[in-house]
Amino acid sequence: MTVAGAIAWGRRALANGELTEQSKDCEILLAHAAGKDLSWVTCNWHKPLSKRTVDEFRSLLIKRAAGTPVQYLVGAAEFFGLKLNVGRGVYIPKWETELLVEEALRFLETPQLADLSWGMSRKRALIHEVGTGSGAIAISIARHAPDVEIEASDVSAFALSMAQANANLNGVPGQIRFRCGDLQGPLSGVPDLVVANLPYIKEAEESELPKEVRSQPRSSLLSRSFGLAHIEQLLKELVIKPAGNVMLEIGFDQAGGVRSLCSEIPNLLYERTVKDLAGFDRIAVIASA
Repeated sequence: MTVAGAIAWGRRALANGELTEQSKDCEILLAHAAGKDLSWVTCNWHKPLSKRTVDEFRSLLIKRAAGTPVQYLVGAAEFFGLKLNVGRGVYIPKWETELLVEEALRFLETPQLADLSWGMSRKRALIHEVGTGSGAIAISIARHAPDVEIEASDVSAFALSMAQANANLNGVPGQIRFRCGDLQGPLSGVPDLVVANLPYIKEAEESELPKEVRSQPRSSLLSRSFGLAHIEQLLKELVIKPAGNVMLEIGFDQAGGVRSLCSEIPNLLYERTVKDLAGFDRIAVIASA
């Protein structure tokens, strides 16, 4: 079997499920099975594959068809141009969350370049990230803002061990202090900026989620009170400097709820909502007075 034949075969194997990116998934899984990078697939379309590679590819396809995310199968995810290690028990960062990093970099006055990549910020600040998971947000900010201090929390010790490994992998091991605990509880100092991608999916919607989403930790996905329980707790217990910002990823229908929460909390002003590329509300930007 050739590379092209394997990709065609893989697309057919995944075609009957709810998966939407069969071709891309097959290319990633085949490259992983062959021990190569993704470019190897496109550059070797007619290359015959070894039996070992075909057998490994078949095994990965079976798991993918059952709903296991590609990122768990290959042990890695891409986020904001970085490679991050991920595994079962750790939330997989998604592309929409890159907007949260972009808003944080704007707060830090990081220049955006002509090709829409980001330069380097020289601003000094203390940042708290709560619910860091794989460390994707904190690490991405640190890579573009070497003068900021970042403290990041998570309730999962396993996730924090992976986040620290990802910080080492991406060259910012000493810039981020990872702490085990809930929200800002284990974090020190009074930050200029708080960023968070907390659980915000309504518990009643769990059964409607795709299999690959349901395979991720429930504690990273679901929240009570119409999906706003974690966000409400963070805002009510918030520690932040005057003139600081809070930036939260939210669900497409939650901007009004978050705005209402802010109206009940002294010194918080709901500033604006940032939409994602699909036009849905995605990031809530909140100012502290």
